[in-house]
Amino acid sequence: MITARSQRWRDRRASFVSDDTVIDPRRYAVDVIDHATARAFIADHHYLPRYPAAQLAVGLFGPGAGERASLVGAIVFGVPATGAVITRHTGFADPARGCVLQRLLCLPSVAANGESYFASRAFRLLRQARSRIEAVVSFSDPGFGHCGCVYAALSGAYRGRTRARNVLRIAGETISERTLSKIRNLETGHAGAIDQLVRLGARRPATGEHPRAWLDTLKANGVLAAQRQSPLYTYCFELTRRARTAGQSLPRLAYPRRSDAIAQYLLAPHQSHR
Repeated sequence: MITARSQRWRDRRASFVSDDTVIDPRRYAVDVIDHATARAFIADHHYLPRYPAAQLAVGLFGPGAGERASLVGAIVFGVPATGAVITRHTGFADPARGCVLQRLLCLPSVAANGESYFASRAFRLLRQARSRIEAVVSFSDPGFGHCGCVYAALSGAYRGRTRARNVLRIAGETISERTLSKIRNLETGHAGAIDQLVRLGARRPATGEHPRAWLDTLKANGVLAAQRQSPLYTYCFELTRRARTAGQSLPRLAYPRRSDAIAQYLLAPHQSHR
């Protein structure tokens, strides 16, 4: 469903809050949180419950049960699938100059403009904790009804849409090419990558079975299913003067219209993205 109201998630179920509510900064705080806390919060509430390859997690704290301060939002800044994600959309030659905003979530109790309030402060904490990072890339998936209204409110540079591509999914969740490469080539971290697929419902490799052959079997049996991923809207937040300079040669397009997102949403195979 696409609406002008702010979409929120709790217990992995969507709801919407009225846009006539405004956050009271005196009742909220933003701070870095540990990955275990962020992982549990994302798993409980986000529609994409798997925790990404994270660099920094930031929490939004606000009134909870009994008006006691509690975690009501989380932002996770993560590692891109490839360095090209950063160089292509930021203009920096060094991919370490950027990261990806992997998760952004506020609970329904947070006022309608909570995401922009939260994200702007999370960017400041990111710069304090990771001073080398000067730009943040984020993607908005119209297949889930998202067109990046929050990113536009934060004056993120809209770079355009990604290309549609074929991806492999298990249990509705996309498995990155980087994860598959680790498994095929027995790279560092391949055991954890195998565990990820097993948790999503794949059988564990048999004794003596090469992981590459194991992946081939999963694909042949339809456990790893090939699907078409619709284009995503791409945004870049240039956090420093140097980042703005680096991005000068890149497109800064007009923000996508909600009607465009609606059309893509209606054409998309729902709940099968990313």
